[in-house]
Amino acid sequence: MARPRDVPQLKSQPHSVRSPRQLLEEAELLRQQGKLDRAESACYSLVRRHPGYVAALHTLGLVYLDKGNFERALDCLVRASMRDPTNWMTLTALSLAYLRLGASEMASQTLHKALEIRPQDASIFSSLGEIYREEREYELAENAYRQALTFEPTMETPVAGLALCLSNLGRTAEAAKVLGEAYGRGVRSLRLLHVMTTLPRGAIPVDILKALDPFAIDLNASSAALKNTFLFVKAAAFDAAENHKEAWDTLVAANRPLAKEHYAQLKADIAARGKSLARLRAVAGAARPLVSGDRPVSLFILGPSRSGKTTLERLVGSLDQVKIGCEAPVVEKAVNRSFQTAALPTGSHLDDLPEELLSLFRQTYLEDVARRAGSARVFTNTRPGHIHYAARLASVIPNARFLLVKRDADDVAWRIYLTKYLSGNPYAYDLDTIIDYLNWYNEMIDLTAKKLPEITRIVRYEAIVDDPAASLHDVAELCGLDFNREPLPPIPNDRGCATPYRAVLNPHG
Repeated sequence: MARPRDVPQLKSQPHSVRSPRQLLEEAELLRQQGKLDRAESACYSLVRRHPGYVAALHTLGLVYLDKGNFERALDCLVRASMRDPTNWMTLTALSLAYLRLGASEMASQTLHKALEIRPQDASIFSSLGEIYREEREYELAENAYRQALTFEPTMETPVAGLALCLSNLGRTAEAAKVLGEAYGRGVRSLRLLHVMTTLPRGAIPVDILKALDPFAIDLNASSAALKNTFLFVKAAAFDAAENHKEAWDTLVAANRPLAKEHYAQLKADIAARGKSLARLRAVAGAARPLVSGDRPVSLFILGPSRSGKTTLERLVGSLDQVKIGCEAPVVEKAVNRSFQTAALPTGSHLDDLPEELLSLFRQTYLEDVARRAGSARVFTNTRPGHIHYAARLASVIPNARFLLVKRDADDVAWRIYLTKYLSGNPYAYDLDTIIDYLNWYNEMIDLTAKKLPEITRIVRYEAIVDDPAASLHDVAELCGLDFNREPLPPIPNDRGCATPYRAVLNPHG
């Protein structure tokens, strides 16, 4: 993330004799140390006394970015940019605020202004990588991160971002190599260790438990968010080391505060689930799919989080004429654009879009898919929330197809409970709410398959692992693709991951 300057260690001086510059440097040092409340207080005092102090507004914006308060970050950084419009560091930070608020196009435009001013800066390319990764444009993100690392090889954000891109593209060995080499160069951060725990057990390049020791020393001075991330990383490391009791106890401690934090969002999520289930039940008979010979197949691979959607998508991606889309926000962006064009309050749920705007939605969606898919005949999407309105997608988007993924309930519940999500998934931090979510999702799967029998297939994760060729043959048939038995990509076998924890996952048998 961009910084206004390198910050030296400061000698203690009375507050009254320190200059604004010294106070700002102290605030930035506090921010870098993760002492965000103190950094915020110091910056806020400076901005109140000196409203036009650009560097203080910039640093306060960075503090709010670190705290996840993106609207306040935007306010500070816009005010800083108004006063210093050619400051590439402020433009870079401002682009991240736009990105976190869902304005990816505005983020990209702002960042390209920064590139015009500073064309060889690592932080700008790193931020560009973040934008592309948010959009699930992983190849573009990979290129941006690699450019950042050519300028600054020990920069943490592009290392972590590059590894996540490679992992999402199925290039796990490359992701592990990137992380291992960065660790060998001395890059040390809790975020980097957290990314390592997302790799398959045999691919993790360092001893995570040993690597956590230095962070444990400074844990008391860290923010609550960092302490929580530390617990998730430690739980994953204990699980990988087959220390199951320590893994479980640590994970319970990690999830407990997040369950409270997400309670209000969970209530809204449960209400939305109920409405979606009722809408799907109200669909009369089997829905008639929309067909168009000149449009690519939109293949929606739907299932609960951690159910095996990505594994299936990588398998499908081995077929000719398939472009992997991962969780590209194509539907959501088309819905938003349709609301905005009609001068209506913006929403992201397709079922809230009025009938008269569906043709505009379809056009916007197809244009984005055409751009992303290129000449491919099939474009995949694994965004799990699309299960809410799969029936309407089928009635609006030509050549829609659905793969509905199921998995052993204990295995998927364990993987969800072991995950700290960056956003959403408010059910994920309590076992009872996880089970409720899985029950609802599986009911939606069964009902969607019943309502859309011609264009859906239910796929078991265990069947993908047992016989990937047979699973791939079924997908090729569903999408009208030729099937050949070329060497298939390796399929990770995560079956039975919950076995050591079944007693605590099912305390009543």
